[in-house]
Amino acid sequence: MKTIFTRINAILLSETNLLLLFLLYIFSAGPNAQAQDRRHPVSEISTTAKYYSYTYIINATTKKEIEYFIVQDGSGNIKTAFNACEVCYKADKGYSQKGDVMHCNNCGNEYPIEDLGSQGQGGCWPGYLPHTINGDEIVIQISGIEKGAYLFPEEQYSGVNDPKDLPDSFVLNVNANELILKSPISAERKISIFDLNGHILNSISSSSVVLSLNISRLSSGVYIMTIEEADKVYFRMINVGR
Repeated sequence: MKTIFTRINAILLSETNLLLLFLLYIFSAGPNAQAQDRRHPVSEISTTAKYYSYTYIINATTKKEIEYFIVQDGSGNIKTAFNACEVCYKADKGYSQKGDVMHCNNCGNEYPIEDLGSQGQGGCWPGYLPHTINGDEIVIQISGIEKGAYLFPEEQYSGVNDPKDLPDSFVLNVNANELILKSPISAERKISIFDLNGHILNSISSSSVVLSLNISRLSSGVYIMTIEEADKVYFRMINVGR
């Protein structure tokens, strides 16, 4: 099936049936179809924590949304951690930020951001998630993310039965460096960018009406954007030019 999709060109991409097959392939292939790491521009990270999620598909009916956050401490050091801990993870409440500490939403304990990132930490500390810095990017290995799957609850997963083209009520603007999506109403959504081999290149979960996604690292070409909202999945082809 991969061979078919690697030969899709801009003309074939206009064929609805091929698009639907491609999207079904993406969402049914599971983690093996995704890239080996997640990359986040350092320029997007500040002393205000940003939260991300990674969909870990266990089987045809079960998945987990693995959540993590990235934040800078007061000295500018990058900190990455799971949005859960080994003590309170069953409550599924995660952490919120209060100034320069991360606050456990279940037990109320608070932890200085500057102290996050020690592999030896356990207990109620935000779960350890290693990362590296490659130039101006934060690199987190998918294998490292999936090691934290036990910290998050299983969810029912039905795959993509009938993905729809993005409705006109959504306004999409794409330039060389940024994708801006304006939604009709506020709702929790997951926006993902895939290449034509089914590799996920970037994703973010947000309930904002206006969402900005940095695409400056994408090469010129055609990509697929998907939006998961409740039990609906929308898609749109995007053309990135340089």
